[in-house]
Amino acid sequence: MNEHLTDSLGRYLLAIHELSVENKVARSKDIAQAVCVSRPSVTGALQKLNKMGLIDYEPYGYVSLTENGVNEARKLLLKHRATQDFLQLALGLPEERAQDVAGQIEQSLPADVLCRLVQFNNFYRQNPDKRFYWDPQCRNLCEILYGTRGPVACTDGVIAGVDS
Repeated sequence: MNEHLTDSLGRYLLAIHELSVENKVARSKDIAQAVCVSRPSVTGALQKLNKMGLIDYEPYGYVSLTENGVNEARKLLLKHRATQDFLQLALGLPEERAQDVAGQIEQSLPADVLCRLVQFNNFYRQNPDKRFYWDPQCRNLCEILYGTRGPVACTDGVIAGVDS
């Protein structure tokens, strides 16, 4: 690949992957809906992804991932899932919050850190007796460090293993 796969192009690639899995093919109107953008925006992204060798695309036709595209999409999915799992399992964030934060973190996650994150998640799943459960007192930390009240600022009120 000559060009860098940006966060934005990564979202298009993942949408194409998901649509291809669900429907066997991806169409630009479905991609636009999945990514929440206009169809002209999709056209520009598809042209870039095609130039990068990640998709096969002809205007007004179906879009499919190349072998390189499938590999890139899988890497992006792994990063997202590993990051989201860590945020949910280890940090006790609710699913929606973990998904949002994972989207912000995963773009800068180096391969060596990702590998360790996956190993940590696997260990955490297999050893529930060794899990860390968040103490309600950590809510005070938000107030002390950031001058804001507890779970509203630090989480949305859900802390793993603790009744609010």
